[in-house]
Amino acid sequence: MEELTPTPTPISLKLNIDGILHLRETRRWTNFMAIMGFIFIGLMLAGVVGAFFVSQFVGGNRYLSIIPLLLLSVLYYFPIRYLWNFSKHSKLAIEHSDSNALELAMKYLKMHYRFMGIMVIVILAIYVMIAAFGLLALGMAGL
Repeated sequence: MEELTPTPTPISLKLNIDGILHLRETRRWTNFMAIMGFIFIGLMLAGVVGAFFVSQFVGGNRYLSIIPLLLLSVLYYFPIRYLWNFSKHSKLAIEHSDSNALELAMKYLKMHYRFMGIMVIVILAIYVMIAAFGLLALGMAGL
């Protein structure tokens, strides 16, 4: 019987100087974006703490004001962490000519974009559902 998934054959890839320079520049930008992402996560968590204390003075349910920010900060952490790991491992790969570190860096880059792609699909599905319910509500209101 034939295997359903083909076994990958080892491929020897080498980066020329231009490829290494592109990877180095990409690593710098992903490092910057990861640092900024962690800063924004910190600001969101500070917003959670601020909303928690402000809501006790304003009244209302304080947990309803902090749960969306808390969920967003937790959700935002994962792609930023993957980007940070890509930057870290690609730096090691460049500095030590380590193909294992480059493989790990590529794994984290894949994980980052897979996560972002899934998030886009989920958000688009939510938009479609909102539009469908909106059209349904308009149709029912017209009756």
